[in-house]
Amino acid sequence: MLLRTDGVTKKFGSMYALKDIDINIEAGEIHGLVGENGAGKSTLIKILTGVYHLDEGSMIWEGKKVELSHPMDSHRLGINVIHQDRNLIPSFNGIENIYLGLDYEKTGIRVNWGKMQEKVEKLIEELGISVSLNKPASSLTPPEKTLLEMIRAMMTECKLLILDEPTASLTDKEAQILFKTVLRLKNKGTSILYVTHRLDEIFQLTDRITVFKNGQRVKTLETKHTDKDGLISLMTDNWTRENYDNKRDKGEVVLSVRNITSRDQKVKDASFEVHAGEILGLFGLGGSGRTELLECIYGLRSMERGCIQIDQQEVKISNPAQAIKSGMVLICEDRRGMALVGGLSVKDNILLSNIDQYAQKGILNEKREIDDANAKIKSLSIKTTGYKQPVIELSGGNQQKVVFAKALMTNPKIFLCDEPTQAVDVKTRAEIHKLLEEKAKEGNAVVFVSSDLKEVLEIADSVQIIAAGRTRDCLVNHNLAGEKVLQCCYVE
Repeated sequence: MLLRTDGVTKKFGSMYALKDIDINIEAGEIHGLVGENGAGKSTLIKILTGVYHLDEGSMIWEGKKVELSHPMDSHRLGINVIHQDRNLIPSFNGIENIYLGLDYEKTGIRVNWGKMQEKVEKLIEELGISVSLNKPASSLTPPEKTLLEMIRAMMTECKLLILDEPTASLTDKEAQILFKTVLRLKNKGTSILYVTHRLDEIFQLTDRITVFKNGQRVKTLETKHTDKDGLISLMTDNWTRENYDNKRDKGEVVLSVRNITSRDQKVKDASFEVHAGEILGLFGLGGSGRTELLECIYGLRSMERGCIQIDQQEVKISNPAQAIKSGMVLICEDRRGMALVGGLSVKDNILLSNIDQYAQKGILNEKREIDDANAKIKSLSIKTTGYKQPVIELSGGNQQKVVFAKALMTNPKIFLCDEPTQAVDVKTRAEIHKLLEEKAKEGNAVVFVSSDLKEVLEIADSVQIIAAGRTRDCLVNHNLAGEKVLQCCYVE
């Protein structure tokens, strides 16, 4: 046995983040860790990597009790983690990023870059990985960035690799590249702790699965002896997705985008339209320009040319403030980097987009602020200790609910959603779907971007294909097969 925890407990104030956790990871196994947002998965990862110190219990590593009071203690044992938020320096190339935190090879007092590259290339060959080492990280694709971090983790003797939502922003094809590498590492004897909300991946990769709920371990079971429904039942107290009536009448065109080209040429002559009551899926492979197109529409990315119409009236949008005034809101892909201010409270984040509405003649109406924030907390079932809690302390799914609460405060009629369910649990994902379906039924227009094709087909009325920055076919989602969508993505 590689790792065992006995009675591991972690508290924040009077609240238990983890309580009496017993888990074991065998050498050379892929061990899945699942649970709703806030179940305690991230807390366990931070304890295993020395970021948090446990309050009670013990950790046994290769038969010996160990104390992890610093990330370097964990690293020396051979524990490495790859977070869903990539830890790369954008301007550094592959070699420079791989050697972050490692001792450089030197000849005398000079850095021997040639020897460093030779060492990395040898490891890449052993792992069967293909990735450019000379490009800056900013120009790499999402799977290439993930592979780069995996190479860095394997530069030292890595015995346990923790993967935290590794495919959160990857398409199905890109994820398969990652899976091949994970299986190669397993075959080399490396243990993998695989944390994800994508249950299909759990069943494709893992040997055993541990289920967390409310900071406690519910059960550990062999993957071959369970199924998706069984896992969901263990995670959610037998919760099932509500059958929501998504029959909607499609109205007039609300948003029309014509011949948009961005100054950086990431988007080239893109066009589409969305009707009232419609959820339009915008789907493409990694690097297709999905995010960049939404950023052009919302005023985050400069346009070279093109026309945007709202309710058949042309609008000029050069910044997000103008987009919001036009009735538009963007749920962006990077919630922590672009949508939330981690150090501010839940209330302050919810009110960020329309804070000026709470002041009159220089006097702030704090009671109205609190009432409105609490109303959104209640309506979206945001799990928090109260409106004063810093948003950074919430789980990923509850942070995403705060993002939606902030968006709803502006009363938008157009929702631009870029990976709105990324790295959230199955229950929160269903709640977000239901919210968007309700908004569409009220006559709003929704543009929905996801790397998960199955999710797009689950929620969208039509699917607009985008590839190499250009829009292609728009497919009606009536008995639409995923293979048909992917064919359209690949056709030149």
